[in-house]
Amino acid sequence: MMMKRIIPLVLIMLGILLSLGALSQLYWSNRTASLASVKLPDQLAGLPITDSQSGAKAISEIADLHGKEFPVDFGAVGVYGNRDITLWIAGAPSEQVAFEMTNAMQEKIAEGNSPFTPVSEINDRNRKVYALEGMGQKHYYFQAENLVIWLAVDPAFADDALRQILEVYS
Repeated sequence: MMMKRIIPLVLIMLGILLSLGALSQLYWSNRTASLASVKLPDQLAGLPITDSQSGAKAISEIADLHGKEFPVDFGAVGVYGNRDITLWIAGAPSEQVAFEMTNAMQEKIAEGNSPFTPVSEINDRNRKVYALEGMGQKHYYFQAENLVIWLAVDPAFADDALRQILEVYS
């Protein structure tokens, strides 16, 4: 009698475990695909990439810039020319998290306690690109799906670099 009750419970538990396993496999394979698709451009505004970092080292650099941990799953940093352009890419766990990260940066910069001065907001393909000035450069940041992208660029290369980045991460 007891055995008849245990068998259905064991089968239900086994079914739940198999379902969770299949869902986690689907989740991780999709995340791996999104990680592989993020690549730094070989050149920006005619300048070749001269240094790059990815993975944990890039995530650490992104966290150091903000002085705290962000929910970043993957990252990449590219330097172009003679440090004329630097591109930071932070991959968030979801588009919603990337949206929240971008909004948090906008709110923090708007408070005025940063080295950046907001210049304008550019509407590009139903997304906002925030334009700033500071530290002798032009800066742009925006969200592209689950990515948060920050571009720091010498003013001489700004228009071309921004145009190219918006095409690459559309």
